[in-house]
Amino acid sequence: MDDSLESVTVVDVYDQAAGIGKEFEKLIENYGVDAVTDLMPKVIKALEQLESLAGRYEKESSEISELRYTIDKLETEKQERSQERLRYEEELLQIEDNWQRETKDLLKAVSALQEENKRLQNRLVDTKQAVAEEVAAVTRETEQKEIQVLTKLKETVDKQREELRKYKTEVKHKSADCDALQSQLEQIVKVNSDLRRSNSIQRKQSHTLLEEKSELEAQLADKEQQITKITSLVREQEEKQAPQTTAAPRPPHPSLEVEEDETTLHNEVGATHSTDIPQYPPGAPPGSEEERAEESGENMKSIEQNMSMIGKMVIDMKDPDRPRFTMKELKTVLMERNELKAKLIEVEEELTAFRPKYQGEDLPVHGPINREPDEKVYPGHRKPSGIRKL
Repeated sequence: MDDSLESVTVVDVYDQAAGIGKEFEKLIENYGVDAVTDLMPKVIKALEQLESLAGRYEKESSEISELRYTIDKLETEKQERSQERLRYEEELLQIEDNWQRETKDLLKAVSALQEENKRLQNRLVDTKQAVAEEVAAVTRETEQKEIQVLTKLKETVDKQREELRKYKTEVKHKSADCDALQSQLEQIVKVNSDLRRSNSIQRKQSHTLLEEKSELEAQLADKEQQITKITSLVREQEEKQAPQTTAAPRPPHPSLEVEEDETTLHNEVGATHSTDIPQYPPGAPPGSEEERAEESGENMKSIEQNMSMIGKMVIDMKDPDRPRFTMKELKTVLMERNELKAKLIEVEEELTAFRPKYQGEDLPVHGPINREPDEKVYPGHRKPSGIRKL
């Protein structure tokens, strides 16, 4: 019975319940449901109790097996520890024996070393006395040698002092010469800077004069071309009027105003010659000689007036662009302008010399920026000369 109870599990309980259920089905088939109604709940309750007991038994059996396993482990550990303790005790006994032996050996060695120390101390006393005597002898010899060396050093120092004094005097003389040369160099540098300034000023003046000269040459070339064109036109007009007039053509004048006066004079002379010759219509009676003389006198007066205007220029006083200065005044104005330019260039150079030079980046500009010059904006455009304005 005990073995069967120990082997009962929940699965066995389920198998028994299945078998009992089949038996109940057979009874119901044979005797009906009423025969089993009172018995069924009791059997089910008994099976449930048996199931709970089987579950508890399984849990307790598993716990018991675990406890047995832990007990076995603890027993094995206890045995191992007891064996280790025995080993440690044996090792400690061996260590104590070895330590006692080593202490005995060390005591013997200490006693031997003490005896050797005593011997060495006695030897040191003897050696100290000998060394002290040797050191005293050596110090005496070294003192004598040092005294000799010091005397020699004093002699060499005295000689070097004398040489240094000589060198110092020479250095003073040479420094004075260097100062004089430096002052001369400074004077030469100043003279050179002045010469460079004057040279730069003269170069700038020469550049400006060359530019003005080139402009004047261009203007003269333009005027000569205009004069040649006008002379050719005048000659053509004179050649056209030659068969009609008896007056000879005049040579061309280099100035524009003179040529215009000559052309007007030639035209007027031709007109007077044509008026001197009376041209009457056919059938008209000729006039008196007095009228002819008066007309010829008036024509001669007009010719003389026109001849007196040759080589002169007529000026309109109402013209705002009329010339208002003489050649002398223009020359004086130009000379003053050139002198003022030279002074301005000198002042600009002095300003650049005294102006502080900033290192690194330029300082920030505050306020509106000045307008750039036309030479920088329009590189091909030249500034008009002051002579044209005058």
